[in-house]
Amino acid sequence: MKKKDITKIVIIAIVILFVIPFFINFSFKTYSIRFLVAEWSAGDLLSFYGAVLGALITLIGLIVTLNYQSKQARKDDEIKYKPILKLKSVETEYNGFMGRRELKILFPYHSFNGDEFKVQKENYFYKQMEETSDFHLIFQNKGRGEAIEVSLDCAEIKEVDWDQSSHLYIGTSVPLSLGEILVDESADIIISLPNFLFLKEGQINNHIWIYLTVSYDDMFLRNRRTLKILSDFQIIPRTKAPAPYFYKEGFEYYEVEVLYMGSQQIKEDSGQ
Repeated sequence: MKKKDITKIVIIAIVILFVIPFFINFSFKTYSIRFLVAEWSAGDLLSFYGAVLGALITLIGLIVTLNYQSKQARKDDEIKYKPILKLKSVETEYNGFMGRRELKILFPYHSFNGDEFKVQKENYFYKQMEETSDFHLIFQNKGRGEAIEVSLDCAEIKEVDWDQSSHLYIGTSVPLSLGEILVDESADIIISLPNFLFLKEGQINNHIWIYLTVSYDDMFLRNRRTLKILSDFQIIPRTKAPAPYFYKEGFEYYEVEVLYMGSQQIKEDSGQ
């Protein structure tokens, strides 16, 4: 309840309980209004306040009942039309018609002064970066109501286990709107990883973890939920490739194979 509403209620209560009885009693006792000449007895006063108290109790009871029914109806609607987004599957190819957003994992190019083949190396490097392994994370609405204002709020590389100070980054800005997802419909978030990477020499088992946060509202815009997913991708070196530049001591440039290993739902938050 707002502070202004409380102030109004207090003022009205003071008027009813004190001001009105005073003026009524004053009117009865004033000789200028002879036909109202009378005095309130204790019984009259008790009867008045009893009637006021009874009316107040009835009013409060009615307000409490209506508030309870309103809250219960809202809870019933939220359960009846609750959207539930889940990661349905991860595919390497998907042609379904749906909301789609792409997250590109990129590696920067570094050039050195005095390299006469700088332009050629840079062009060749970016051409290699166009060769990617794409993974379609299909999020489906398995609830009973449509998901409104669906948004990819966060996308980050959580860990690169072969390189503690990796230069990999996500080249797509967030948040990204995914619009509305109706019941049984889906949205597609594509994670695109390059097929050429600098890897630690001699290390075969390499993993990169990517963290996503998707939020969405129900049709009443009263209960926003958050879905957090951590996905694991394995990077397998296949063939050594000519390095476009020197990266770090102990690292080699490889053409790689990328495998999806699985996803874990961290937690789903819901707030009013």
